[in-house]
Amino acid sequence: MKSWTRALTSLATSTTAVLAALLLLAAPLHAQVFPRGNGIAFTGKTQFDLYVQVGDWKEMTQSVDSFRLATLQQFEQTLLSEGIRRRPANRNYLVCAVQATRAGDDIAYTTSVEYWELENTKVNSLLWQHSSINTIASTRFDEHLVAGECATRFLAEWSRWNTKTDF
Repeated sequence: MKSWTRALTSLATSTTAVLAALLLLAAPLHAQVFPRGNGIAFTGKTQFDLYVQVGDWKEMTQSVDSFRLATLQQFEQTLLSEGIRRRPANRNYLVCAVQATRAGDDIAYTTSVEYWELENTKVNSLLWQHSSINTIASTRFDEHLVAGECATRFLAEWSRWNTKTDF
């Protein structure tokens, strides 16, 4: 009887360990951006040079230059409200890139926020990027939307590695 009980106990222990391992493997992973885990590069950084890059700008009514400048100003203001300052000529470089195409009353657009480390004598390095593609009514597309999307994505990752009390 003792050997039967010992065998059941051993089987139950093994089964529990296997189930725990399977549950751990099956647990959903948190979504990350490319490259995975590189947001750690933001640790301790509160100053960045900022740039808004406008790629394709098809059938859009607003001037690309005025849109780019207004988006840059909004991007800077949103980050400043979280304690992140713009510092021109900084080697930590944030780019908010946008492409947009109007089709009737809708706009299809992409936004991408990228973190680059600029080097004087070496190749510049893209350390982190997060992008999306969307469609929206043309009346709702503006610089606040684009700057907000870039800032929100950046701040979500930046805040994983920094807190306001760190500075």
